[in-house]
Amino acid sequence: MVSVAIRTRPFTYSHTIGLLSLTAKGFSNPVDMALGEGGLMYVVNRSNSYQALMGAVRVTICNIEGDYIGQFGGFGEGDGQLTWPTSIARDSKGNLYVSDEHRHDVQVFDKDGNFLRKWGSFGASPGQLNRPSGLAVDHDDTVLVVDHMNNRIQRCTSDGKPVAAWGSAGSGPGEFNLPWGIGVDSQSNVYVADWRNDRIQSFSRDGAYIRSFGEGQLKRPANVSLDAEGNVYVADWGNDRVPVLTPEGYPLTTLIGDADVSRWGAEYLSANTELTEGRKIMADGTPEKRFWGPTAVEVDDQGHVFVIDSCRHRVQIYNRSGE
Repeated sequence: MVSVAIRTRPFTYSHTIGLLSLTAKGFSNPVDMALGEGGLMYVVNRSNSYQALMGAVRVTICNIEGDYIGQFGGFGEGDGQLTWPTSIARDSKGNLYVSDEHRHDVQVFDKDGNFLRKWGSFGASPGQLNRPSGLAVDHDDTVLVVDHMNNRIQRCTSDGKPVAAWGSAGSGPGEFNLPWGIGVDSQSNVYVADWRNDRIQSFSRDGAYIRSFGEGQLKRPANVSLDAEGNVYVADWGNDRVPVLTPEGYPLTTLIGDADVSRWGAEYLSANTELTEGRKIMADGTPEKRFWGPTAVEVDDQGHVFVIDSCRHRVQIYNRSGE
């Protein structure tokens, strides 16, 4: 029998950043984020079809304190524009990779949001994509792409040259049913949120199957992230929660959401006094505090945990105990 030391609450809630906004300061159905230097956050706003036409599809740049820095992207199919963005990842040079399941490609931007290049096209051949979703950048700056409708993972160079691929449709070990999110640990092992199979699968860097876990516990997991100790954080979209697990899948704790009014929200409420009842609702501990459709989770080296609370248009931030 394996003995596992389980910490009952290794996290404390810190604060929330967010506000529903179709442009500039705020988010509109955020789906993923990447962390930059100096506490920068790059948050992908997917929005919906109507809001997209209003400029809501974009990448918002802010910092962990909630200072709004800027944005880039915008709705469209031209270079540097976004249609159905799904994920974002950052390499060691600060370049940002954004996948788009409508465009069937990956676009690359510099740290300021300037378009650099794009790669990928619709199809099932090596280097082609069919509605790409999750992205992760390995320690040598190779890019891992979840090729959603092709039920595989592709490893590519930073300019899109295919290096390796693994996976096929199914429910057996190493098979996928519409995978979505992806994460990489410090040993370069790869973790995949196998969305419709309701599980997490882990692989070696070269795609050799290691294990799966979460069956019967997860419901449509959307993304997965790893901390320096190898603990696994799952955006359990269908269950509105973020379980934290050991690398072998043993439970440590579960985050369910603790949001208060964000700084952006407080500024908006102060300018719209007829809406101040919303502040009371939040203080009363109603479900407004809780996650609703979390789509991604990120962990930084300073002990912060970032949860993309998509349907509530915000990011909830936690601290690991002692950090």
